[in-house]
Amino acid sequence: MGLGFLLARQRGSLYRLLVSAEVEPIYVQTLAFSHAAFASLEGQRHASAVPKDAGPLDLRSERAMQVVASRVRDAGGLDVLIGGPPCQGFSSANRNTWHSGNPNNKLVDVYLQYVAALRPRVFLMENVQGILWTPPHEATYEHVSVVDSLACQMADLGYTVFPKVLDAVWYGVPQHRNRFFVLGLSRDLGYGREDFGDWGPFPRPTHGPGTGQAYVTVRDAIADLPEVANGRLVDECPYVGPAEADLARNAFLAAMRASAPSGTITDHVTSRHAAYVIERYKLVPPGGNWEDIVEHLTNYADAERTHSSIYRRLRYDEPAITIGHYRKSMLIHPDQHRGLSLREASRLQSFPDWFRFAGGAVGTAGGLSHKQQQLANAVCPLVTAAVAEYVFGI
Repeated sequence: MGLGFLLARQRGSLYRLLVSAEVEPIYVQTLAFSHAAFASLEGQRHASAVPKDAGPLDLRSERAMQVVASRVRDAGGLDVLIGGPPCQGFSSANRNTWHSGNPNNKLVDVYLQYVAALRPRVFLMENVQGILWTPPHEATYEHVSVVDSLACQMADLGYTVFPKVLDAVWYGVPQHRNRFFVLGLSRDLGYGREDFGDWGPFPRPTHGPGTGQAYVTVRDAIADLPEVANGRLVDECPYVGPAEADLARNAFLAAMRASAPSGTITDHVTSRHAAYVIERYKLVPPGGNWEDIVEHLTNYADAERTHSSIYRRLRYDEPAITIGHYRKSMLIHPDQHRGLSLREASRLQSFPDWFRFAGGAVGTAGGLSHKQQQLANAVCPLVTAAVAEYVFGI
């Protein structure tokens, strides 16, 4: 989410991140690297837009509240507070944990505590759609959802709350990814619901039917990347980028390549799948999934209970399905018999090529898996960039 706000520009403006918080050290490394990389773009012009330091910060702790509040005071106040409380307790991928007592669900309350303490002019929270029907842990009535509870609490604090489900594909991301956003506006800003209409204070789609721009496709996003094999773990590989004329016709690819090193591509690495898995991949047609090879899934106790995204081969000429943990889902390249590379999946999430996810040595146990999990958890930067640009104009 923070990267999206950094990438948002309107009339020459640029948001500045006062603090970014992660409790896991490996994720802190990703923040530190991405902030340093962003600061170095365009000759250090953006150095003041990112925090100068990064360290593990547990937002549930009193110390974290003190650190964040101190930086807000030093900056003279806070315009926007953004956050995405971990969604495991709301995710349809984890229905066995879909209950009010899941401790992950309570992290929404932590986010609300920061809204109450810092009183930003605007707040933006992201989560999966399951938050719409999951009850808060203190709910006494079945029909009360986390969102209902949040709206009531924020209204009491003086905010007008606008909920919205946004599909990333609407904003130029080559992926269908529905995520739930709650945007709150302080009543001190003087806006009412009637000022925004049915769409609320969110940007209308820029891509898709009725917009004049087609959806960005998998081909637009990754067709330029060199062919690699199953289990490739070399961190860098030679890369001949598209010609300027091709970039002029492909705005998405131009954005992904902006400020990236020329002549090389990083993170174009793939998990190693067993030979029998690769043989299964060969049998799946573009757009197909496990249902095309059900008779070969002999190691599944009940293939009929398999998620529809398992063994899904992407199609070049349409957006991708939702990119979760793409290795566990065994997403297949459109025409190569292998799983996606980290760079391909990052492109499909709209992360520019200069962005790197932290992790251990690529070839060691857990290294690539750490990066894949961070990508699965991430919010598409182009979505929050679109929201950030709209909010700036309010």
